[in-house]
Amino acid sequence: MTNRDLILQNLEQLPEDLWQEVLDFVLFLRYKQERMEAIEDAEDLADAEAALAEDGFIPLAEIKQELGL
Repeated sequence: MTNRDLILQNLEQLPEDLWQEVLDFVLFLRYKQERMEAIEDAEDLADAEAALAEDGFIPLAEIKQELGL
């Protein structure tokens, strides 16, 4: 039985007055996941900007030009 099946099975057995709490938790998990992705994207961007600021950086366009691409 998959986790999805277990969740659905347990949800069916849960009293309806607790469904709002389950929904709140699911929405929290989705928000948390989106927030973590946004933080990772910001970190990646900062790393890329730091790499561009380093000495010795050669732009891709310059490499392509030298290779005749």
